[in-house]
Amino acid sequence: MKITRDEARRIAQLAHLAFDDASLDRMAEEMTKILTYIEQLREVEGGGQAILPVQSTPLREDEVRPGVPREKVEANAPAWRDGHFLVPKVIE
Repeated sequence: MKITRDEARRIAQLAHLAFDDASLDRMAEEMTKILTYIEQLREVEGGGQAILPVQSTPLREDEVRPGVPREKVEANAPAWRDGHFLVPKVIE
């Protein structure tokens, strides 16, 4: 599958990225290489087996346990006031 410069421009706009024409050409080429590689992986015979075996994640049983005492939490908090963590403002 070949990605054109216009498709690369559209993808960049969706991702809120800005590229000049040379960069768009390079990105289109790189995306084409990635999609070609994915197509090659799809064609590989797995002999009835999945190429990447699916493994389940072992889960532990849910157990009710006591929480951490508030005094310990407060002692380890970098900033604490009125029962709440204080964090730096990140959005203006």
